[in-house]
Amino acid sequence: MRRTLAGLLFGLAYACASLAVSGFMLQRTAFDPSSSKAAAGAILGESAIKNELLDLIATATADQLGQTPADVRAVLDQVADHPEGQALLSEVIRDAHAHLIGEQKEPVQITGQQLVPIVRNEAAADLPAITLPVPRITALDIARNVLGWLVPIAGIATVVLIALGFFAHPERTALMRSLALGLLLLALLVALLGYVVPRLVIPLLDDTPWARVSAVLADDSLPLLIGMELVLVGAALGLWAGSGMATRRRRWNAPVSSYRYTEQRHWS
Repeated sequence: MRRTLAGLLFGLAYACASLAVSGFMLQRTAFDPSSSKAAAGAILGESAIKNELLDLIATATADQLGQTPADVRAVLDQVADHPEGQALLSEVIRDAHAHLIGEQKEPVQITGQQLVPIVRNEAAADLPAITLPVPRITALDIARNVLGWLVPIAGIATVVLIALGFFAHPERTALMRSLALGLLLLALLVALLGYVVPRLVIPLLDDTPWARVSAVLADDSLPLLIGMELVLVGAALGLWAGSGMATRRRRWNAPVSSYRYTEQRHWS
C-alpha cells in the first residue's frame, strides 16, 4: 500500500516538475521580451522581420530627410548589420515583442530622438514618431498569463510531492525506475514546449513577420536545449541501469532457499 502511494506521489511530482521546467523554457523563448532584446542580432537576421522594420523606417523618413527610400534603406542595412546598430534597434524589438504577447498595451513607436542614431541624420529628431504595425495576439496573451501562475505553482507542488513521496518510504529500485521515466517525460515536454511550440506552432497564429520572433529565439536557445536534453536522457538511462544493478545485487545477496530432504529407507 505504501509503495503504491509513494509511486503515485512521485508520478504526480514528475508531472508537476515537467510542467514547471518546460513552462519555464517556453517563457524564455516566447514570453520574455528581455530575451528578444538580448538576441536582437539573431532576430534581425530573420529577413522577414528585418525587412518589415527597415522598410517602414525608410519609407516614413525618406521624404523628410530629403533622401530616397533606397538611400535611407542602404544606411539602415549597415546599421542593422553592426553590433552597435543592433543595440540601437534592440529597444524597438523588445517593445514589439512585448506588444505582441500583450505585456505592453501601448502601440510600438520609434521617436525622433531614437531615429537620429538609427538613420544617422540629426534632422530625424524633428520627425514625428513612427508607429509599427505590430499586432497583439490574444492567444499569446492568455498563454503568458497562464504560465505566469502555472510555473511557480507547479514548482512548489513538485517539492511538496517529492517530500511526501520520500516520507512514504518507497522501494529504492522502484523509485529509481520511476525517476528515470519521469526524467524521460521531462525531456519530452521540454523539447515540445521549449522548441516545437515556439518554433513551429506560434508563427502559425498570425501572418505578421513579428510572430516569428519566438521561432528565432527557439533557434537561438537550441544549444541550451540540446544540453538539457542530453543531461536528462543520460540521467534517466543511468538511473534505469542503476535500478537493474540493484535488483541483481539484491537477488545475489538473498539467502539460498534450502530444501528438506527426507531420508528414504528401503527395507528388504
